[in-house]
Amino acid sequence: VELLVGAARRFADRDDVVFVVNGSGSGRAAVAEAAEGLDNLVLVGLQPKERLPEVLAAADVHTVLLRRGLARSSVPSKMYSILAAGRPCVASVDPDTEVERTLRTAGAGVAVGPEDLDAFCAALEPLLDDPAERERLGAAGRRFVEGWASPDAVAASYESLIEELIGR
Repeated sequence: VELLVGAARRFADRDDVVFVVNGSGSGRAAVAEAAEGLDNLVLVGLQPKERLPEVLAAADVHTVLLRRGLARSSVPSKMYSILAAGRPCVASVDPDTEVERTLRTAGAGVAVGPEDLDAFCAALEPLLDDPAERERLGAAGRRFVEGWASPDAVAASYESLIEELIGR
């Protein structure tokens, strides 16, 4: 989340950009302290699951931020929720990991190396200025999830696997 604090500092002169951090994890106090004086970074407590659709729809761009090494063994479930919500994603993750591959395959966002503020801001800035590109990436992510992770797609995958096993 420190990456968002750095990005908020970089974009502090833009009145059309606000970073919102949802949650109440153990690092919240440190993030609040680091973000002191930034009007464009808002910390919001953990929201009830009933509000998840509203939270996902509220953002123009979402982020997946993982420290170096974590994306090799972790895929945050929020990535699939972001894609299902039809929103683009900028990820700061290790290269050649599931998060990076999914965004590339889906055409739903951009992945940059972990903890690289310059690359993160360079990936984010064009999306801030291009609503049509945000819409295009978001729609691609939604199509990907519908075709890959929807109940119908999962059922078809299982059916195909079972037919293949029976055929052996």
